[in-house]
Amino acid sequence: MSSRNRLNIQVVSHGLTCLDGVVAAATVAHFNPGNRVTPIFVTNSDADRVLQELRLAAGAQNEIWITDLSWRCEATAFHLNRLAGAGARIYWIDHHRSAISRADAPEFRVEFAGKVLSEEFSAARLTYDYLRRRRRHLGKSANGSDFFRIVELADDYDRWVHRLPDSSKWALAVQILGSQESYRSIVRLRRAALSPKLAAAAKAGEAAMRLSLERAQATLVKQPLADGLTLLAACCVGYSSEVAFELYRSRSRTVVALFDLRTAGVSLRRSADCAVDLSELARAFGGGGHAAAAGFRMAELWRAPAERLAMCLSEKLGGCPA
Repeated sequence: MSSRNRLNIQVVSHGLTCLDGVVAAATVAHFNPGNRVTPIFVTNSDADRVLQELRLAAGAQNEIWITDLSWRCEATAFHLNRLAGAGARIYWIDHHRSAISRADAPEFRVEFAGKVLSEEFSAARLTYDYLRRRRRHLGKSANGSDFFRIVELADDYDRWVHRLPDSSKWALAVQILGSQESYRSIVRLRRAALSPKLAAAAKAGEAAMRLSLERAQATLVKQPLADGLTLLAACCVGYSSEVAFELYRSRSRTVVALFDLRTAGVSLRRSADCAVDLSELARAFGGGGHAAAAGFRMAELWRAPAERLAMCLSEKLGGCPA
């Protein structure tokens, strides 16, 4: 492929430690051998800024893929439409309920070349299926069956299907390595086997998750709710999905709320028999996600440990001479 015919592809995907976001970006690269693919991994709170900073490569055919991610500002739609007007082909693939429910909002009125919004699969699986269909439509070989096993692992973990026992190891590896380094490792793979680097990261992740679980168990607060529901609130140090699963796995009708001391974010999870829509709960606090897994940030929680510490110490120090 000549340099003139090569595509310049920017993939803005959910990160910074998300297996689904990493595999979605790697899927775009897998279906574009010979093209220049640049992954950019961002958090939901940083999506608008990053998308508004995107620029096109001069003298090249440009594509922009936004996977496992949404945004909130109309200024982002304005910027993306400017890029589309300049010739960029823009694709958006997401599976979060909080994004799907807002699909007609002004910030999403963009001239997309392609768009897939569905809760049926994870973003990686939706991206894979879309690109496979597109290749067939163009009369090209729809390769990728071996790489599909990696996509299945991301789908299994991100939707909490739990049918593939190794999916949690892949997710832990990404959490240890981070999105960029994990992407570089996964994009080289030709089959669903952890490389030595990913395997070592998964082992380190399992040890770190156990420490985070111990912190959660030590800080656990149980709160009965209406209709027989139970709320479990605790602090953790990363690995919120795995920690939440361990907390609710032997319980019924349970919502778990974890304040991550590492990221200062709140993660919401629920037991399989719980019907609470966590995406709606998170949206009430400015966040979002899925019905069974969501999250948000609450600024006042950041100060809560320091305020409690100050209260405890002041009780002891109050009687001391100045």
